Amino acid sequence: MAKSGLRRGRTAFLVACLAPALILYLGLVAGPFFQVFQLATFRFSGVSTKRTFVGFQNFQDLWSEEPFWWAIRNSLTLMLVVGPIILALALALAHGMAGPSRQAKMLRAVILFPNVLSVVAVALLWRSVYNPSTGLLRGMGLTGPQSGWLGDLNTAFPAFAFAFIWVSVGFYAMLFSAALQSIPVEVNEASDLEGCTGWKRFVLITYPLLWSVRRVAFVHVTIATMSVFALVHVMTDGAPSERTQTILNYLFRLMTMEGRYGHASAVAVINIGILLAASVMLWLAMRRDPTESRRKA
Repeated sequence: MAKSGLRRGRTAFLVACLAPALILYLGLVAGPFFQVFQLATFRFSGVSTKRTFVGFQNFQDLWSEEPFWWAIRNSLTLMLVVGPIILALALALAHGMAGPSRQAKMLRAVILFPNVLSVVAVALLWRSVYNPSTGLLRGMGLTGPQSGWLGDLNTAFPAFAFAFIWVSVGFYAMLFSAALQSIPVEVNEASDLEGCTGWKRFVLITYPLLWSVRRVAFVHVTIATMSVFALVHVMTDGAPSERTQTILNYLFRLMTMEGRYGHASAVAVINIGILLAASVMLWLAMRRDPTESRRKA
């Protein structure tokens, strides 16, 4: 009886501790999350209580809108192309920051500078750099297109993507740098004794040992690339001709500029679906530690 009472008391204590956090999560996260799916089936302006149930009509309307498809295309390009480029550059920079050399110390000192600035400041900075009349590139002799780097249909998105890489790569470089420093010194010394150095050591030893950090980095960069808003909103707001449009920026435009809250909710549902699909694929691809599988083999 005493043990049973002690167990019930412990359970009640745990429930009392978890209940406030659970209530907040259900009210502030789970509730709005599921409400988005409901709002996507209505047509309303957001400033009136009048709502019209339209089912999947909002999704059908988006299907025929060109800006929506540019937003999907650009967001997927950021996730599938720009994201891996960021991680590859970050891994290279992490190796460059290793060691006691003066160059490594200088790189460690400046690598996180873009992250100190606000996203709005970064956007204004790169707008100034790309300015066709007074920009830094113009002063260096890189005139670019007549309408400017951000004003030309062919260069606008690559120019924006470069700014996004510049502001993002430092965080992942520091992440990989910390992971490289966590690798035991004995592992590197043993690989040197076995003649496993350079690229061979990176492929066979270093890269597999970074598995847990790589998994976190891949998930984080996937979410970051699908959540780009402030940078593109300040730099171009989707111009020219929607060539730099992203999903969240298009969602913001539907809500604030056009008052189409139902369509904006449908865009949010599609964005959630893409993120869920990407997360599942990443989980399936990286669910097993390669170092563990090799030990079992």
